[in-house]
Amino acid sequence: MSAPCKVLVVDDSPSHRAHIRLLLLAQGYEVCTCSNGNEALDAISHAIPDLVVSDVQMPTMNGLDLVTELKSRHPTMPVILTTAAGDDDLGGEALRRGASTYVPKRELDEVLCDTVRQVLELTRTDDRAAPDPSSLITHSEIHFRIGNSECLVPALIGRMEQLLAELNFCDEMQWMQIAMALDEAILNSIFHGNLDVSSELRQIDDGQAFFEMVERRKVTPPYRDRHVFISLTATPERATFVVRDEGHGFDISQIPDPTDPENLEKAGGRGLLLIQSFMDEVRHNRCGNEITMIKRKPDPSALGCDDEEE
Repeated sequence: MSAPCKVLVVDDSPSHRAHIRLLLLAQGYEVCTCSNGNEALDAISHAIPDLVVSDVQMPTMNGLDLVTELKSRHPTMPVILTTAAGDDDLGGEALRRGASTYVPKRELDEVLCDTVRQVLELTRTDDRAAPDPSSLITHSEIHFRIGNSECLVPALIGRMEQLLAELNFCDEMQWMQIAMALDEAILNSIFHGNLDVSSELRQIDDGQAFFEMVERRKVTPPYRDRHVFISLTATPERATFVVRDEGHGFDISQIPDPTDPENLEKAGGRGLLLIQSFMDEVRHNRCGNEITMIKRKPDPSALGCDDEEE
């Protein structure tokens, strides 16, 4: 039996630290806590956790600065930030600095444990030895067709990581962000596309109504017979991801602007922000059942300049 994953919780509020700790302990994680960013860095220097959950607003070193420092010291360490009311507009900045995702504190009970599990599942795809890159590869592509089984998604994303590793496309921290965007897009195609379950149900009974509807429709025609089609076409300089479902689609003009802080309060706003933040170009087809996401090879020199300006 494998050892439990280690999670470090960083929050200056004793009550919030205790609450998050209990949520994670109940899921079987090993949990340590710190009261500020400096204390967290010291703890990590002695024992590296599998994942960090940090508040944004803290004295001495806030969560954004902690993310920046961890990116420098431990580039592959995933960080989830928790935001209080009024802090949601910091979500985009946190993602730009290297955070894997963020969770509003008002949704901790409903979202945090699922988000931790999601990030750790994606991180585990890094456990295997990466294939040797080859400068001779000029073009690669891969295509998948899956049913409405979200449990297949981490392994599928891991396979795409192997393909991009062969192209020496990005580092592990950058891949984590790409993987988060892919995960959101594929799960949206399953839940909201093929199964046609509304995001608004997540706000009812702590999300129970949403997942009950998902399970019913997985065994009910026509929803159960639909598939999701995923493709990756890549060169050493550019990766194009296409995710298409067999649902009825939606009106593209009704998509809220994910960068507008007001829309971060809405169901689905966080997923759209992840996709828009981590991809260079995002577009939908006319009927709204296909999303194309383009990522260009990150420029290491440009990333270094950003860090210096910060």
